Amino acid sequence: MNITFKKVKEGAIAPEYKTSDAAGADLCVAETTVVEPGKATILPLGIAVEIPENHFGMLSLRSSTPIKKGLFIPNGVGIIDADYRGELGLIVAPLGQEPITIEKGERIAQLVILPCRYQFNQSGAEFIQNYTEVAELSDTVRGAGGFGSTGS
Repeated sequence: MNITFKKVKEGAIAPEYKTSDAAGADLCVAETTVVEPGKATILPLGIAVEIPENHFGMLSLRSSTPIKKGLFIPNGVGIIDADYRGELGLIVAPLGQEPITIEKGERIAQLVILPCRYQFNQSGAEFIQNYTEVAELSDTVRGAGGFGSTGS
């Protein structure tokens, strides 16, 4: 699958897979940005992408970023719809109480393209997943066991 992109800021860096088995293409910050404590900040990535129909983009931090930079994504991941054509930006916030400077060109994020759970028919989109309210859910061994219930 070929993903087309456009540089929307001068000096933007092309997405790049660093290994042959990498799940996501690394993305770089398009301009030096300071992330202030207690404040969510959008890191401009300087590119727009054309995600294929029936797919979406999942934008996340590189796995080493929280340790190396002390950043996290307040909403977990960024979701990019196939019809979005604007500049990609990653919302981040600092884990600590000090400002964090992210330098222009620094690899900060990764983009994974995934298939959507819907299909098109002659009358438009038909969702494969539908939600139906019921009085009770089926039982499982895990049941309602939540965070950490399956071990470390």
